[in-house]
This record gives sequence, structure tokens and C-alpha cells, in this order.
Amino acid sequence: MDTYAHTQDKPRLELTEKIEANFYSQDLTPAAPQPRQNEKPAATKISGKEILEAIRLMDEDERRELTRALFV
Repeated sequence: MDTYAHTQDKPRLELTEKIEANFYSQDLTPAAPQPRQNEKPAATKISGKEILEAIRLMDEDERRELTRALFV
């Protein structure tokens, strides 16, 4: 029989208790999502210059369709 086994087990048992206490003290409920702070969609961040450049890169048919859509 090992008479010193209890001295070797004491730190292990203390660590086990500490880990269990830490684990069970955690709040496992999911956090409520934070409300967004007036974020604009990426589509509204396009500048006028970028729009004009996109129109310049269109072919004739695409420009015609865009013009029709704008003036309907």
C-alpha cells in the first residue's frame, strides 16, 4: 500500500475542482444579437463617378435599356 498516494492526489483533486467550478459557472445561454448601428448597404456607397464609369463601359444595347428604365 502506498502511504503517500494521498499527497500526490491532492494537487490533482484541487485542479479538478477548480476546473469543474470554472466550467459550471459559465453562462451557456446564447447572447442576444447586438443591434446594428445604422449601417448602410454596400450598394449605397457607390460614388457618382463609379456609376458614370459603369455606364461608359456599357454597350449600346445596355445603355438603351438603362435609358428606358430610367424614363419609364
